[in-house]
Order: sequence, then structure tokens, then C-alpha cells
Amino acid sequence: MKKEITITICFFFISSMILFAQKANVDKVIKLNGEEMLGNVTEIGETYIKFIYKGESLSYTVKTSEINKIQFASGRVEFFTESPLASSTANEEALTSSVQAHHNQVAVLPFDYMNTGGGRDDKMGLKVQSDCYTFLKKRAKQFNIQDPMTTNAILVKSKISLENLTGLTPQEMANLLGVEYVVYGSVVISQTGVTSSSTSFFSGKSSGSRYKSSNFGTSSATANFNTSVDMKIYTDEGQNVYSNTHDSFWPNENAYEITLQYLIKRTPLYSK
Repeated sequence: MKKEITITICFFFISSMILFAQKANVDKVIKLNGEEMLGNVTEIGETYIKFIYKGESLSYTVKTSEINKIQFASGRVEFFTESPLASSTANEEALTSSVQAHHNQVAVLPFDYMNTGGGRDDKMGLKVQSDCYTFLKKRAKQFNIQDPMTTNAILVKSKISLENLTGLTPQEMANLLGVEYVVYGSVVISQTGVTSSSTSFFSGKSSGSRYKSSNFGTSSATANFNTSVDMKIYTDEGQNVYSNTHDSFWPNENAYEITLQYLIKRTPLYSK
């Protein structure tokens, strides 16, 4: 009885060893669709492999574009085409990383500044951009405001001038600048009229029985201006989260500063 048990154990042990040896001596081809092919790879070309299934003698040709990887019997692994799942995972990770990098980042574009003559003043457009950045830096502390030097350098390197900012969608602009929010703005200055004022003076002088008098005066003219400031904010998904236009109550040409602050205080970026 003991002898029979011993023979049975030896039989199973030898069978297991043979099965293990058979598995260890085969190559495993893993295709993109998840299918596994067990056998021997006999040839690897530029666009194909030749393969014989375990226990068979017929040779098959398989395109490398259909193969994810080959696990050779030696233990070496050779990769061919990335699986759709791995590619999708990599894309999702890259997208997540990009979204995190953009989060709470804000860029202010140069303003489109139109002076009283109806012409575009690029220098003033940069000045308003800088003023907007400074005010947001103080009042939007939960956001990271991109320095205008960085913003403008990216635009120049991308060959985007003040005249063709509209060549990109807000979503494309946000991705180009690496931010979550993009601030667009314009300032239009128009002269509404001239206020004139004059002042008269009277003086008299007596000399003995005589009295002399004289009159003189001064006049001045002050130009009155109307300042209109427009501001829009878009997300990196192209969504418009703020849009407003306001005319200044002040008649002087630098009234845009007060109007700009008025608009910023009403944006979703502002905090007290």
C-alpha cells in the first residue's frame, strides 16, 4: 500500500515537472486585443513575426501592429505596440497633470486701447495690462497671476501680435499661456467736448483828484473725455465666466484706472 502511494506521488511530481518545463520552454505573444498565443516565435521581421503554436508544426504570420509584447521563454520581454488601455491611461494622466498645472492660473492679455483720434495705442494697451495685473495681484490672492513679461514673451515667441490676438480661441489662448483663466480687455477714449471758463479782474487807483481803473481777465479751455472699459474672462475650456462694460463718471483721460478697478471688483477673481 505504501509502495503504491509512493509511486502515485512520484507520478504527480514528474507530471508537474514536465508541465512546468513545457510552459517554461514556450514563448507567449500577447496581442492588443488581450489574446495570448503560446508556442515559439521563429522569426521577427520589421512588420511581422512568425509563430508556431505549442504542439503544432504549422507556422503563422502575425503583424507586429497587432502585438503588444512577447514574453520569451528565456524571460526576456520585447514590446511592440502600446495597448489602447495603457495609451488611454497615459493620456488621462497627462490631461490630469495639465489641468492641475493650469488650476488657478490667470493671464492678462494686452488691452486694446483706442485713443481719442480713433487709433490703436499699443503702448497704452501694455500700460493698462500692467495696471490690471497689479490690481489683481493685490485683490485676487487665491489665484496666481502670470507676470505680463511672461505672457507677452509667450505671445511673441508664438508670433502673436496685438493685432491678431483674435486668431486664437479663448481655449487655445489659455492652453498656450498655460493658465486656467484669460483676461481680455479694451479701453476706448473719446472726446466729448470742451469746457471753457474765464475770469475777470478789476483794479482801481486814485491819484489826487483823479481815479484810474482797469479791467483784465483770463480764459481757459478743458477737454472732456468719455472712457469706456470692457473686460471679459474665459476659462481654459472656452467658457465665458465674466463680461462687463462700464463708462467712467470722470471726464479726464486717465479715468480708465478707476473704471478698471470698478470692473475687477466685480469679477469672480476678486476677493476683499
